[in-house]
Amino acid sequence: MKVLQRLNGTPFGPETLTIHSDILEQDRRIYVQQPASYSYATGRHYPLLVVLDGEWIFELARAHVQFFSQYQAIDMALPEMFVVGIENIDRDPDYVPTPDPSEDPIFPTAGHTDRFLRFLRDELFPLLEREYRLADSRAVVGWSFGGLCALHSALTQPELFQAYLCIGPAVWWDDERVIKQFEGASFECPKRLVITLGADENPGSEDVNPGSVYTSTKALVKNLHERPIPDLTVTHLEFEGEGHSWSIPTALSRGLRALFPNYRMQLGEETTLEDIEAYYAALSSAWGFDAIPPGSVLLRHALALRESGKLDRAIDVLDWYLQRNAGESLIHGYKGIFSMDQGRPSDAAECLRTAICIENQQPVPNHVYLRGFEKRLREAKRLASGG
Repeated sequence: MKVLQRLNGTPFGPETLTIHSDILEQDRRIYVQQPASYSYATGRHYPLLVVLDGEWIFELARAHVQFFSQYQAIDMALPEMFVVGIENIDRDPDYVPTPDPSEDPIFPTAGHTDRFLRFLRDELFPLLEREYRLADSRAVVGWSFGGLCALHSALTQPELFQAYLCIGPAVWWDDERVIKQFEGASFECPKRLVITLGADENPGSEDVNPGSVYTSTKALVKNLHERPIPDLTVTHLEFEGEGHSWSIPTALSRGLRALFPNYRMQLGEETTLEDIEAYYAALSSAWGFDAIPPGSVLLRHALALRESGKLDRAIDVLDWYLQRNAGESLIHGYKGIFSMDQGRPSDAAECLRTAICIENQQPVPNHVYLRGFEKRLREAKRLASGG
């Protein structure tokens, strides 16, 4: 496989690769969104989120990941990750694992999912791993037939992904074949599976249209809950007032957070830095990549220490975080504020200058932060000069 064209992204947008696949015998467009910290956290490797139906769902998926992982004011609920969208040419052969059994097929090209998964395994993933710093941890998002493809990959090529978000999956296909496959399934490594449905996909009762998305998917979920598979964690989410297609934004928002549950640690009065380290070490072990604590978690802990008069420990917490992620202006800014509290205005001014520089490099600087940093910097410079 080779790259035919590369279009660089903007600070907000993705890079676009046009590649040729020998396995698929096609050219494909691939969209790649880098994490915000990628350019400066040069020793860090990031998980990969693969989005099927890239021409439809990639923009929504990357927006949700950016919103929940990059913006300090949102109190990050997702880890940073690469988001990769694969554009379709004909989705039926890629996502539908068996041929259409009908005498007059509606999906005449269906039945080549194994070939598509070989494309991922042998061509696309090796290319991405050469081009970017990726951890050995992948998740996939699939809707409808794409969700069926994700389920099929879990059963037939479980090494491809560790986590699956299946939005209204087409479990009904081929007389609910995938349900039967799960009945004998086993996994050597832990897997996380999130299955979502819109309540408006419900045909009304199980006696009506038993091959529907809603009824067949509920049957799969019921089987998985009644007969749990070791090393497979299953979460089911259902959304009132949502249908098969328009549930996608809700499913991404809720489903991605369910795929990476409890990323934002809840702090107690007795929480220590050691507790935080242990919590995120456990997440890292479970998820297969270095789960860096959100800056907001460390900042809340540091502010609590400051409130109790433990300024040295508060600064130690911020330094611990900055050793792992030096690109958050708010952490540098608060280190400056804490240094002012300690009577070290020169150190405070250095921290605040760093905070201002980082914030001004953002695609859209947060002017509330900047005004606060600049006010504190003026105060620090006045005190440092003896004024």
